[in-house]
Amino acid sequence: MSRRTRITITAALALALCASLIAAFSLARAPGASAAAAPPARAASSAGATAARSVAPRPPITQKYIAFGARRKAETAAYNKWHYHQDTYVLTDPHVVVLHFTAGSNWMSAWNTFNNDTKYMSTPGHWEYPGTSAHFIVCKDGTIIQCVPLNLRARHAIGMNWTAIGIEIVQEVPSGMSGHWADQQILGRTKQIDAVLGLVRYLQGRFHITTGNVIGHAMANSSPYFKDYTGARNATGDWVKQDVLAFRKRL
Repeated sequence: MSRRTRITITAALALALCASLIAAFSLARAPGASAAAAPPARAASSAGATAARSVAPRPPITQKYIAFGARRKAETAAYNKWHYHQDTYVLTDPHVVVLHFTAGSNWMSAWNTFNNDTKYMSTPGHWEYPGTSAHFIVCKDGTIIQCVPLNLRARHAIGMNWTAIGIEIVQEVPSGMSGHWADQQILGRTKQIDAVLGLVRYLQGRFHITTGNVIGHAMANSSPYFKDYTGARNATGDWVKQDVLAFRKRL
């Protein structure tokens, strides 16, 4: 093969390669090609934004856990077996938030009561462990204190502990005053009620709890999630229905 022939063939191959690259580049720039790849990315971004909007931000929470070691876990499992036929201390997939007030003027007295793990009677004549507790206490200044991790069952409302998160709100009840009066004090205390609302919104988003399942302790017996195989019932006046309805309107 002559030198001139080799040069001619090499030039032809180079031109063919350039033409291929130009064609490929043009195809990548074509409107149809870019449109095919873009929608999945936009769809994923849109879905993420929707999910983010549906979950309220976690409010500032101070963790001060009560003692919940092996003994209390065993007591809690025994209580749940007796009342709910569920031999466990673990809280999974909660469906309800129950509002309470402490009937005391400061959070520490409620926390100490929870931590002491003293026998309490819910079935007439039957005193049993564990002691009462709640997952959160909300102070008058809006400070939120977490007493029990959200994967553990607290004992705060008969018939509901198997599926409910309990929130105690600091409020004393002077002699002669009603639960409705106490609820109204909380509803009128801006920092405190704003903190409770923020906490409830966060819990609703995290666990997909409907507003209709944000209830007061006084409403527990009529909840569709209420069950107690011992026949025990709540007899309390904290967070009556009319005050809970007012609370729900602010959520």
